[in-house]
Amino acid sequence: MSSVQPPEGENVISLQNISRNFLSMLQRQHDMLAYSLAGLRTADPKAYAYYSTVSRVMPAPQVHLPHEQMLAYARNLMLRTSINDLIGLSAECMNHCHLLCTLIRVRGKQQQVSPELDKQIAQKHEAFCRMNLQEKFNELEATFDIVCDLEDGIFSLAAALRVLVRGGMVTNDDITPDGSLTLEFKSMKDIEVPNDSPEALPENTPIERPLGLTGTPQINLTGGLNKSTKTISKLSDTQRTFRPGEMLDLTDEEVLGLNITVAKFFDGLFRSVEHYGRTSLGDPK
Repeated sequence: MSSVQPPEGENVISLQNISRNFLSMLQRQHDMLAYSLAGLRTADPKAYAYYSTVSRVMPAPQVHLPHEQMLAYARNLMLRTSINDLIGLSAECMNHCHLLCTLIRVRGKQQQVSPELDKQIAQKHEAFCRMNLQEKFNELEATFDIVCDLEDGIFSLAAALRVLVRGGMVTNDDITPDGSLTLEFKSMKDIEVPNDSPEALPENTPIERPLGLTGTPQINLTGGLNKSTKTISKLSDTQRTFRPGEMLDLTDEEVLGLNITVAKFFDGLFRSVEHYGRTSLGDPK
């Protein structure tokens, strides 16, 4: 039986392949997240009751969750899983970028195979893969002068995950000296702009939510009584602050914003790697 061969050049270590592969995986994460949110917002209690009883038996019916509690549980699980996957993708993307930069640094333009150089590269890369997130950022900056935009956004994901795996309640162990836990990320926000603003374009108009979604109030797209302004959606810096005893929860738009935060992080990382490669190989253009 013949096996499917990867596209020509797919296994070549290049920034183009790294960016294409990781942005594709991130898009699939986005699609899955959007699909999960749609399912949660349109969940039918009768359908849940049917599938809960169709097998006629349950492992432990005394702890079976009713519909509303199951919605909360499923959303927490979705959020926790999504954030964990985003952190994993971010770390793995940094690993691949580090390998590319190490190849450039150690081998440069040399095309000949050198077992000694390959061993050196492998050792450096294996050490990097074992590092935690903070150490990875430090190593990229110290060795390759790569400073990653939205580094705080990635650390916010890690902080949120630590809270969620413990049930979602912020404790004293999670807070900074100011007494709170602050998450920083990108998300779409609805803002009012003058009708003659360059941003008041049709493609920036907020998307209306379809009927039938639970827990999602409709947006007033007309700008209220003030007809001199228009409501648009804009990708903005977002901060959410939680104090001990509060449950960590995000709106649907903010959850999707976490994915976009990682996409922006990837973009900045790829640009920095490209700059490093050009300057190191004598092509600063």
